[in-house]
Amino acid sequence: MHVAFNDLAIALSILTLLAIASIKLKLVDYTGTAAAFVVGFITLIFGGWNWFAILLSFYLTSSLLTKYKYDIKRRLGVAEAKGGARAWTNVFGNGGIAALFALAEGLFGGGAFFGGFIGAVSTAAADTLATELGLLYPGEPRLITNLRKKVPPGTSGGVSIYGEVAILVASTVIGLVAAACGAEPSFTPIKILLIAILSGFAGSTIDSILGATVQAQYWCESCKKLVEVKHHSCGSETKLVRGFEFINNHVVNFTSTALGGFIGLVLSLML
Repeated sequence: MHVAFNDLAIALSILTLLAIASIKLKLVDYTGTAAAFVVGFITLIFGGWNWFAILLSFYLTSSLLTKYKYDIKRRLGVAEAKGGARAWTNVFGNGGIAALFALAEGLFGGGAFFGGFIGAVSTAAADTLATELGLLYPGEPRLITNLRKKVPPGTSGGVSIYGEVAILVASTVIGLVAAACGAEPSFTPIKILLIAILSGFAGSTIDSILGATVQAQYWCESCKKLVEVKHHSCGSETKLVRGFEFINNHVVNFTSTALGGFIGLVLSLML
């Protein structure tokens, strides 16, 4: 694949400016900045500016929503660590699959990989928005595998009205942005919107199911609550009580975006 020197120089300049701004605004830490640079570079070079614009819209909105009412989330003990600054594991977990679809499109073409890209980004956006806004739900969420069971806010696999509405809003927004960008001429706006909504909803639902079944859950004896990490922010060691130790939230995100992307790819061939 031939990339013009001017395009490469512009891409590197824009990504560098975004990296500096992200650090200044504490949207990501230094490892997250490096990961975002790689994901953004691959998407921009192999997918193009329109693909990059779609990914950037997810990055900016998800980062801002993580900061939204952060103090409330922190008091509840469910906020992202480090003031909401994302690390490389989070960036690759949410954006790695989308970058791979962009790479595949650049290498092989055909257009169908755009459907996979939209599915992956829509899943990541839907899951992020559902999580960040779902944490603000005033009631107790329900466990997706047993809707009669109430769980504390922030529990993996927990769903709420706020979260479900957020899924539809996020996937619709990604679909509208993608349709406005016109990244793939063979895709009609309606087709793009349907792929984004259906794959985003399916992918984020899969994420919740994985979170409720196989994702590692630990018990913090000091705080008397379930958490997702071995070492809780309170400083205490935790005990694995559910799921598999090697399946953390980032693995679940990577898996769900991959499945959401696959669903988007299939839909692009069917619609």
